[in-house]
Amino acid sequence: MSLESRIEARGRRLLHSPLWVGLAITAFLVVPTFLVPSVPLWVALVSLVTLAPLVLLGTYSLYYLYGWLSNVPGTDEDDAAISDSAFETPIDRLRHRYATGEIDEATFERKLDRLLETETLQRRDGPGRERDLLKE
Repeated sequence: MSLESRIEARGRRLLHSPLWVGLAITAFLVVPTFLVPSVPLWVALVSLVTLAPLVLLGTYSLYYLYGWLSNVPGTDEDDAAISDSAFETPIDRLRHRYATGEIDEATFERKLDRLLETETLQRRDGPGRERDLLKE
């Protein structure tokens, strides 16, 4: 998996991360203490400092506990289990990358066209050329 595709995949999962969920819960609990005029500022700051780590620890714990109990496919361990050797042709590998959301439709079509155009060139150049085209 290339660095660009990992960044794209992580970007799609950003809102599903326990960090952002924990920060949203912390903000929901703490921001009202800053807005109430009768609450001293030190109380609001103490609540922020004490609640933020607890809420983040709780969301990370629940997130990984849920993932462990449900064995949700699509985790990094499952992605690592599928290697390039699992696919017979580079087109199958390309289809898998598109199906898992690793590449977008435009990239898929561009690479598929390139593979189909160079099919005759690969026969002439020998094996390995198609694999190099997929990594570009």
